[in-house]
Amino acid sequence: MSFPKDFSSYITARELQQIQVSLPSRDVLLKDIYPIIEGYVYAAVYRDEASGVMMYCVIEPPLTEQDKEVLSKLVEKLREDILRERRLIEEVVKPRPLLPESLVENYVRRALRELKLRVSEQVLRKYMYYIMRDILGFGKIDPLLRDPYIEDININGPGRPVYIWHSLYEHMKTNIVYESQEEIYQLIVKISQIVGRNVSSANPVLEGLVGAHARVEAVLSDVAPLGHCVNIRKFKIEPFTVIDLITSRTLGPEVVAYLWLLIDYKFNIVIIGPTGSGKTTLLNSLLYLIRPECRIVTIEDTREINLPHEQWIPLVTRPSWSPQVREISQFDLVKVSMRIRPDYLVVGEIRGEEAYALFQAFASGHSGLTTLHADTVEAAIMRLLSKPMDVPPFLLKLAHVFCNIQRVKLLDKIVRRVVEVCEFLGVEEGRPIFRVVYRYNPLNDSLERVEDSIMLREISRVRFVPLEQLKIELERRKRLLEAMARYGFRDPATVFKVIRSYYINPEDIYYKITSGVVP
Repeated sequence: MSFPKDFSSYITARELQQIQVSLPSRDVLLKDIYPIIEGYVYAAVYRDEASGVMMYCVIEPPLTEQDKEVLSKLVEKLREDILRERRLIEEVVKPRPLLPESLVENYVRRALRELKLRVSEQVLRKYMYYIMRDILGFGKIDPLLRDPYIEDININGPGRPVYIWHSLYEHMKTNIVYESQEEIYQLIVKISQIVGRNVSSANPVLEGLVGAHARVEAVLSDVAPLGHCVNIRKFKIEPFTVIDLITSRTLGPEVVAYLWLLIDYKFNIVIIGPTGSGKTTLLNSLLYLIRPECRIVTIEDTREINLPHEQWIPLVTRPSWSPQVREISQFDLVKVSMRIRPDYLVVGEIRGEEAYALFQAFASGHSGLTTLHADTVEAAIMRLLSKPMDVPPFLLKLAHVFCNIQRVKLLDKIVRRVVEVCEFLGVEEGRPIFRVVYRYNPLNDSLERVEDSIMLREISRVRFVPLEQLKIELERRKRLLEAMARYGFRDPATVFKVIRSYYINPEDIYYKITSGVVP
């Protein structure tokens, strides 16, 4: 086994030995190790030298045969008591409560006494981990849900390895395998109880939120011939802000200042990119730039957007599994939202006829943002013009700016980058006309301005603001964002506070932030 870098700063010699034992004996190159639960669970990323495949290995506390036997007895004895305790707490705390570890530990100690078993504190801690994982957590995949670098978890059927999408290494096979259909089904049942929706042969598809930070799609073998499958997509607990995106070089401060100015003057923005490129993350971060007093309506299939605005109204679609229950689609919600007079109408992702309704809203004076699956601006425009979206060309020009975000390979890592910001000028003789204002330069890993903005001239014309004044404001907002990134003013609460203060007194907040002072 090869070790390309020194892990001694955060992995002890004993833990490293345990990790070595857990990895395959054949020749592998260990790329990375990091703790998931400090002192107990680790993630090891390695490359199999023979096949060249990247692997993700969950390293958990080792269990002897005796440990497994004791744990089995404990779980059998505890399950009823712990679930009863959860039901009692649910009477007061909703939604689904998390039992404190100290309460579970009391049950475990009592069960050990009743079974007349004496174990060391170290062994007790190990038992506690597996009990919390299997009874209150999600079993084998619980460490994957805890790992902040994992974005997607894919269970593709029994006897097949679980795959993940890692933010640094992309798709990887894990060392976790569900051996039987029944094992996966029990996980789906547990998830269905959390989601609050039944799953059965009559209703073999399960969709919903697991807590506030993960979305699940589960399909039973009735419609999945290779066996029950589950996909879990995780959201970041604390949303990314524009300062996070500037710091990570996803886009530069000048581009953020430019988009901020367009949003402020109620120009419409469409964010495009492939699956997993960060479209919703970028959308959520840009929405923080909207004036705090504005009325914002967001429409999604599953809640992902999270805003601090007091006049934010999140709407979510509702599928129907019964003739007696009416299905509520994004199209229905767009029509409803137009009657409640939002300043900004945001659709998480347009896929069908709701696109036509959204552009009708733009035409009636509403402003908004949305995302769309497409690799290029040309492809996005063709999707919008074609069925089922079927947006007329004369309405399409209301998509003022297209912002293209992609996954880019940088050395041996995958990063998200905004690669193009285009101003859409309309359709002439069936051909889309647009101007590329910013384009990604891979040589210096930055987004560079290649053309002057026509939209700034349009703001000047329709809002009667001198163009020179707009350019001065653009530069000031750019320097404000640069200072926020330099001084680490990046958490959502601070970013929103700065934006709110800037709208009230721009000169004062500009001088405070550029001096390193939080208002």
